[in-house]
Amino acid sequence: MSLQEGRDIVIIAAGALAFLLLLALLVFTVVVGVATRVLLGTVQTLLKGEVTPILDSTRQTLQRVQGTAAFVSETAVTPIVRAYSAVAATRRVLGVLSGVTGRRKRRD
Repeated sequence: MSLQEGRDIVIIAAGALAFLLLLALLVFTVVVGVATRVLLGTVQTLLKGEVTPILDSTRQTLQRVQGTAAFVSETAVTPIVRAYSAVAATRRVLGVLSGVTGRRKRRD
């Protein structure tokens, strides 16, 4: 076997290995692409089936809480604040008219 024949065999072997490597890379790319597509389909199904109803339920709950807070504010808090402010105003008027301020001044 001469040097030229050995060189030719090495070139052919390197070409065959490069072809096999390229083929393996192509197969790997196709497998990763198919797996990605399946994964995306599964994620979309999960989102439509489980996450979307949870978000809808959360929105409804939030609306109920906002309605409850508005109701409590209108029916309980506002009348209490008005009544307290009326009592405070009455105390102040009586204090001014009677000359008693209701608070003691501190001596330093």
